[in-house]
Amino acid sequence: MNKAASLVHVYEDGSVSVSTGAVEMGQGVNTRILQVPAEIFSISPDKIKVETTNTTRVANVSPTAASVGADMNGKATEQACYIILDRLREVAAKELKESNTDLITIDNEIICHNNVPTALRWENLLKIALDNRVDLSAHGYYATPSLSYDPDAERNTAFAYHAYGTSITVVIVDCLRGNYEIDGVYVVHDYGKPWNPIIDLGQTEGGIVQGIGWMTSEEVMYDDKGRLMSNALSTYKVPDIYAVPKEIKIKFLERTEEEKLGLMGSKAIGEPPLMYGIGTYFAIRNAIKAFNPAYEMPYESPMTPERVLFGLYGNVDLVPKKKELVDKIVD
Repeated sequence: MNKAASLVHVYEDGSVSVSTGAVEMGQGVNTRILQVPAEIFSISPDKIKVETTNTTRVANVSPTAASVGADMNGKATEQACYIILDRLREVAAKELKESNTDLITIDNEIICHNNVPTALRWENLLKIALDNRVDLSAHGYYATPSLSYDPDAERNTAFAYHAYGTSITVVIVDCLRGNYEIDGVYVVHDYGKPWNPIIDLGQTEGGIVQGIGWMTSEEVMYDDKGRLMSNALSTYKVPDIYAVPKEIKIKFLERTEEEKLGLMGSKAIGEPPLMYGIGTYFAIRNAIKAFNPAYEMPYESPMTPERVLFGLYGNVDLVPKKKELVDKIVD
């Protein structure tokens, strides 16, 4: 874990190929990785192709999990791109008769000298480099720095950084049937320096809905012999379109002090917003307590309609208090 590699090829026609061990499964990791050479080489994303994952090109990879795929593989790609960029800057400096390579930059596929555009273009530079037998391929390898574990103290530093956030969840509970609706979830989430706001927003919204399903409907049940009973969609309910809150509002909280730890200053996104589903659990619980404050409700999840009904009417003598409860519901 906590390691990744990347193989980057730059071709004479100006195109770039990137191979990593990341697996694209809808989280946008390929788009994030594609942005790395586009940013470093300052070229059009149309010139870049992220190849399919293949261990004959990039071996011994870490699992694509825990939202670290973009960080690990993106950082490895970043390393490989900078290796090639340094070689190209040396070629450009020699061509422009400049001894200081720090004065050579690329801006929108135009080679600049001391921030002044020159006649040298991206494809021209690559041809010159290849004519001079300069290698335009590089392998990058990234391992998360400063990780540690103290077996005596049983403490560790398992992550390069942490993401922070807070949310407010508003729910309405039907006190007759135990059903509930989620009116809104309002989130402030720490993205570091957002690297791709559209992907970040979509992943946050998806994580919120998945977290709501985790805390309200996805119940794992076993029989007396330990056999799994919730083994099909008829017995295990995952979140669907009806689990989506009526309103989701997300505010990006930008933090720059950990800029070097995440990919281009960003932070991993995907699983962290899952935690906002816990807010839905406690919002429903608070609604139950408002209706039936006498009941000592256990902390059990998920908060299924059955558990809601138990909470609404737990420790309540329904016969003498039936009219009082109905009046309370009407009010």
